[in-house]
Amino acid sequence: MTLDVLHVIHQFPPESMGGSESYAFDIAQRQRARGLRVEVFSGSKHWHERVTVEHDAIDGLPVHRLHRDDLYFDHHAKMWHPEVERVYAAFLRERRPALVHVHHWVRLTCNLVEIGWRQGVPSIVTLHDYYTSCPRAFRRRAGDEACRRQLSAASCGTCVPRYGYEPQAEIDAGIELYADHYRAELSLAAGVLVAVGSTADLLAQTTGVPRDRYDVLPLGYRPRFHGMAPLTAPGADAPLRFAFWGGIGRHKGVDVLLRAFRRLHGERPGRAELHLLGGCESPEFERELRELANGLPVTFHGPFAAAQLHGVAPHVGVFPSTCIETFGLVLDECFELQLPCITSDLGALPQRAGGAGLVTRAADADDLAAALRRFVDEPQLWHDLRGRRPAPSPGLDAHVDALLGHYERARTQPRREPFALPVTGERRVRFLQMQRESALSKLIPPGGPR
Repeated sequence: MTLDVLHVIHQFPPESMGGSESYAFDIAQRQRARGLRVEVFSGSKHWHERVTVEHDAIDGLPVHRLHRDDLYFDHHAKMWHPEVERVYAAFLRERRPALVHVHHWVRLTCNLVEIGWRQGVPSIVTLHDYYTSCPRAFRRRAGDEACRRQLSAASCGTCVPRYGYEPQAEIDAGIELYADHYRAELSLAAGVLVAVGSTADLLAQTTGVPRDRYDVLPLGYRPRFHGMAPLTAPGADAPLRFAFWGGIGRHKGVDVLLRAFRRLHGERPGRAELHLLGGCESPEFERELRELANGLPVTFHGPFAAAQLHGVAPHVGVFPSTCIETFGLVLDECFELQLPCITSDLGALPQRAGGAGLVTRAADADDLAAALRRFVDEPQLWHDLRGRRPAPSPGLDAHVDALLGHYERARTQPRREPFALPVTGERRVRFLQMQRESALSKLIPPGGPR
């Protein structure tokens, strides 16, 4: 069967329901409602003993979920996977999509656009984060510093995740290979979309990809809480309910929030509670967060749907990201619930929140505690900020209209001249050999194999 659109993303419901997954699901369903033949090709957090594709349907949307066969496959030095490349290329030949919309590469392989390009299938890319410019994915250095450095071995060599045994030459080669892979992907794409101009500016400054290769298209929003009763204002005698919701990764600053909330609870016992909604990035991180929350009025709700968030009836949304956010659909949800918010001072969040939120220094638990305290001590603040909520984001239908315009241009206009060509297979194999030899050097017994 020939497809009109194939959406490709790193993970997808019901396994994960973060912002990019919600967005891809929403636009895929709207496109199907318009009569387009749409499917999803997704990665997974769960490995199998061999590369496997499982076929499913989510609310009628066909989803093909690929499981890699290696461990630590989010590691930047394992971005290319030859078997995933083979399976994905075969999938394209079988399904013959008119266009591929790439939302992410991680958990799949780093040359998705290239594979389609070789088969004559155009790809549109939406960049939901800074992954193409950062081997750590979120432009947040190991010490929690938001990073605006160039993507290069010289800039990134002391920061990239590593196993610990690699020589510096291997680290440097992996970073440069990473940079060249994603430069090539954006070069070969028929269009590259970002939600805000500041994302394009920073990417152009740090990757060598020309600024004019990026098109700004604000994300559309599908209201989540239609038909649900409006939430009530905080009561004078009841605890104020702060809430974070979304994917709970370290880069979202939830550990900072828990440290700040402990300070608030110590100063204003019984005056506030905290609700955390979403799945954690790992069991280890969840254990760390639960330890930070020990003895506090904190509720971990786990994965959630819109009705569950509404049922919590939060008073303030708190989004203290320690990475440079590129959009933040959680703010659209927060404002649809008619709530004020607290954000960190990085990326698009404070820009999008406008006058409806307090802005705190990223990774600064004391500054965040002071903002929480203001909501507890100044009841009028909630009403003042709530009244300054920005206008809603474009509706999903208007966004899909604009997106289909990008699709049509990608399908009908001549290919643009690439400014960077694909990485050669020889170079990829040489790097794999380098990785193998450095790992074996730590395992070979004295005198060599017997």
